[in-house]
Amino acid sequence: MIRLFLRFLLSTVCAAVLLFPLQVSAAENSFIEGIQQRGFLKVGLPPYNTPPAYYLEPGSEDLQGYDVELAKGLAEKLGVDIQFDRSSTSFNQLVKRVGADDFDIAIGKLGLTYNRLFDAFPIQYLSFRHALLADRSFVASLGVDPDDSKFGDILRQSKIRIGSIENSTWETESRANFPNAEFVGFKNWSAAKNALINYDAKSDGPTIDAIYRDATEIKPIVYDQPDLSLKYVPILFDNIIDRKSIYLSEKGRIGLYDFVDNYLRREWGGIKSDTNILDEFQSFYLPSDS
Repeated sequence: MIRLFLRFLLSTVCAAVLLFPLQVSAAENSFIEGIQQRGFLKVGLPPYNTPPAYYLEPGSEDLQGYDVELAKGLAEKLGVDIQFDRSSTSFNQLVKRVGADDFDIAIGKLGLTYNRLFDAFPIQYLSFRHALLADRSFVASLGVDPDDSKFGDILRQSKIRIGSIENSTWETESRANFPNAEFVGFKNWSAAKNALINYDAKSDGPTIDAIYRDATEIKPIVYDQPDLSLKYVPILFDNIIDRKSIYLSEKGRIGLYDFVDNYLRREWGGIKSDTNILDEFQSFYLPSDS
């Protein structure tokens, strides 16, 4: 009797489930949902002009560049508009701000350092070799030929005076890769280049032996002004790589990382090298009459 009752009860419950299915809410990505409800993707971008990565079109206020187009592509896949924020005062502050959720992503040829990993979460999209543009007289003073296998180690241990952008990954990398060097920080890249190439002994400006950045910034200087090769030499480090990354906050790492990673693999074409970028954007790097 009890067994018959249990069978009846079980069949009744099953029938009730079929007639009145349980209401189960679909899992949702709250971070992406928040972006879509807002209607636009908030993107932090450095306050500089660095063509072809990001820059204002001459004669207008329109942002252009491959970093800008990448961000717009993400916004399009999310089905929203885009809003760029260029109010950060330095690269390092930009990374800190995205980590504090001031924007959804930060982009702009941002290098990877240990300190930045304290502030935000990176997704690599570029792989650029480190490079110097060095005064030939300083290189000669090292007493070793650049083709010598010992040259790189001797250069890195030298007391070279290196100029680059202050509060950037290049300041950090200079101290890490050239432990005996003197780093001289400049407000922007143009100021660093001028300090090396247009140095005036009569001025009060700092003297430097080289400027330091990635290969896409160093090689074009000589492309654009071939005569500079008489006094300066570009030096590329195949074994020191800058992992340029898009940065996310902790919430963004949970909610947006897979979306961005999928976009980079399917639409961007994976991690691109400095050679890829130099080839794809030759018009920005080669002289106009070439």
